[in-house]
Amino acid sequence: MHPAVGFRLSGCAESTTQPDARVLARRLCQAMVLLPLFSLMLLPEYVQGLGNPEAKSILYRGTLGPLRMVDALLLGIIAAHAIVWLSSRKTRLHLPRPMAVPGFGFLAAIAMAMIYGWLHGGTNLFFDWRALALGIGMYGVFAMWVQTPPAARSAVYLFAGYMALRIGLIYASFLRGEGDVILGVRIPMFDGPTLSAIVFTAVLASSMGDCARGRWRQLLWMSLSAAAYLLVLLCFRRTFWAELGVATGLLLLLRRNHRRRKLLLAMMAVAAVALTLGPAFYQRMQSLDFTNGESEFSQGNPDHVGDVLDAWDQVRQHPFLGIGLGRSYPTLRIQEWKEESVMVHNAPLHVWLKYGLIGLACYVWFHFAIFGWLFRRHRAAGLSEEQVWLAAALVYLAAQFAVSLGFTPWPYSSVQSTLLIAFVLAVSITGATPCNFQQFPSSLPR
Repeated sequence: MHPAVGFRLSGCAESTTQPDARVLARRLCQAMVLLPLFSLMLLPEYVQGLGNPEAKSILYRGTLGPLRMVDALLLGIIAAHAIVWLSSRKTRLHLPRPMAVPGFGFLAAIAMAMIYGWLHGGTNLFFDWRALALGIGMYGVFAMWVQTPPAARSAVYLFAGYMALRIGLIYASFLRGEGDVILGVRIPMFDGPTLSAIVFTAVLASSMGDCARGRWRQLLWMSLSAAAYLLVLLCFRRTFWAELGVATGLLLLLRRNHRRRKLLLAMMAVAAVALTLGPAFYQRMQSLDFTNGESEFSQGNPDHVGDVLDAWDQVRQHPFLGIGLGRSYPTLRIQEWKEESVMVHNAPLHVWLKYGLIGLACYVWFHFAIFGWLFRRHRAAGLSEEQVWLAAALVYLAAQFAVSLGFTPWPYSSVQSTLLIAFVLAVSITGATPCNFQQFPSSLPR
């Protein structure tokens, strides 16, 4: 195994040879860069039907020429880190070979979709893949701050601590009577990408409790996991109930340690929410049956089914190249919702429609390459913090992919989601064999 794999301290000069002051300075710099990016993961990008568009952050409303302020900010951060990377002989960006080929294949599909869309009158050609492009760049930024196992471990703890603080603030706001209302039920929040980040926090804390030393540390991790579980369930969003449920099931299959404790924690969270919300919780659970659209809690089901069927009609008409980027398509079954659409509430169908059959093949290939690579790394890691992180990363990404096969958009249209995915992958790939991304031959690993 590579001497710098994962979070292990062996083979890491930073933890033994560098002065404490230098290590502390690096940790402070790491926190100064990462904390604002973690905050951006929880800053709502889109108004999803329950709010005033003018209430969005100035980062998303404001523009600098053709770019939103958030785009310009992230591009500036990416450019600054690229300059540092190009001037360094030691800093490397890792991309495992199994992910590289399908990843570049999908980038080629994006280029083809842009050309095809432009030739057929498409406008705003960068809208659909803008967040994905920023996420790719931010992968490099996160990777530069987790170059060593101690740095990766520090970033994980920083993320967990930040999420614990934000979850606490969301609860405090909810107890003061704030929050959103969905179907007459007051919920802590509605924003989907934020809830997805809390889903990851729930499975991360549950997994990290396996290797925590001492009862107090185990209690802290379990408390964070329980708080995240409860918050996701209270928010009444079926997509993230499903995402949390699939991730929990996969984690129980993958991790044998403390299975009963993990299962008991999840069941207690479900029981607490069921007792709090009463019949509304049961009716919302029933609405997961997409064929049922009669009750008020499942009134959106026919629209979601119609959205997918309308997109399937378009795919049948354009099976190889799709419709290309920058183009909309008419809707026949959901006229009361929208007369035309640019995004499908089903990730594979959306990719097929926008990027063609080659794009769909590379999209699925890339994800299964990620899952296979993470699973192999998890099996080889042994019982360590590296292994529990890899378990959380694998089950979260797999659950997100599985849920997107239903009635949810693909996650790469959101800056919030791509930032989280980039962070998860950057930490997971720390210490992996580089994939020809060194800028100097002398920087090749021994």
